[in-house]
Amino acid sequence: MNSRREKLLAQLVGGELTDGKARMLDTTIKLILADMGDYYCKMWKAEGPGVMVFQPNAERTMFFMTLKEMHSAKEECEREGNGDLAESFRRILVAAQKINPTESAGYIINDKEGMRFFQVEYNTVGEEKVIAD
Repeated sequence: MNSRREKLLAQLVGGELTDGKARMLDTTIKLILADMGDYYCKMWKAEGPGVMVFQPNAERTMFFMTLKEMHSAKEECEREGNGDLAESFRRILVAAQKINPTESAGYIINDKEGMRFFQVEYNTVGEEKVIAD
């Protein structure tokens, strides 16, 4: 994690990360993702069904990935023998195909911890669905 992110997280949670502080951080992130729903809908209309991808430690830190692009990524993983990643893409594809952008949005976070998919429902921000880790 870069020093800017570390400083911001330290400001938000203070010293040691307790359970209460972790819940506050988790809720803050969910609120931000729910607020990004407008942008998600714009991308959905412009590009077609898909998910927002966040890669904090990559050159391309945020982008929209269509279902077609996810399917291609899954197939590439299968060709390269990376079955675990292919299975993650398959589960994300199944979930992402069901998203109604007026009710929820799909997000992939791809960082040093791995690839995780979250579906955030706008009207029930505290009840996101984690589909694939």
